[in-house]
Amino acid sequence: MNINKIPFIFTRSSTILFGTIEMIKDNRRATIMKFLKQVINTYPGIGFKIRHILRDRQFDCIRKEMEVIGINVNTTAHNELVPEIKRYIRTVEKE
Repeated sequence: MNINKIPFIFTRSSTILFGTIEMIKDNRRATIMKFLKQVINTYPGIGFKIRHILRDRQFDCIRKEMEVIGINVNTTAHNELVPEIKRYIRTVEKE
């Protein structure tokens, strides 16, 4: 999501409904991976392990790196958003 041309990444766990929002400097693979690794490393500390990621096509560049660390990656269809993230964004916009 972009707000005033500033990119943000939203994540949300479908199991525990834990969500994160992070402003990122750009949409490059390295930037996205840095943020996702921070999120992924948060979950074991609260007793959970990430096994699957549902993502938009925008994040196709991270598939191989996620699979190497044991995370299955599913992609939405072209021009489709992950429904849980779409709802999460709407919730955040209302507040």
